[in-house]
Amino acid sequence: MPAHLQVIRPGFVPDSLLPGLLGGAEIVAFPSFGEGFGLPVLEAMACGSTVLTTKRLSLPEVGGDTVAYADSPLVDDVAAALSELLADPAAREALGTSAATRAATFGWMQTARAHRDVYESLMQPVKNSTPTI
Repeated sequence: MPAHLQVIRPGFVPDSLLPGLLGGAEIVAFPSFGEGFGLPVLEAMACGSTVLTTKRLSLPEVGGDTVAYADSPLVDDVAAALSELLADPAAREALGTSAATRAATFGWMQTARAHRDVYESLMQPVKNSTPTI
């Protein structure tokens, strides 16, 4: 790792400081073994950060092609992916920009509309169906 870079493991960060911390990072690494939704990844994406995570559970659904993925959350795989990203400023810039755009599609209104659409589709009568006894 270049000498001028620093790894920060801040612990709890108040919400008011998250945008500055995440948005100011060269890379936000979140090498998860499993994640229920991926809120930390989404928060970093919303700040325009370049995100490195793993293809576990919901993380690819959240990040799509706007984040980078390590082959696994193991140290060697994360180190290799970090090195690749650190060596490619253009890729980091492109990922950060596209991540912020994708994160904007995960708002509460979009989520509520998507749920409503699913419920409404389930309420539609099924055409040409015969009840099974």
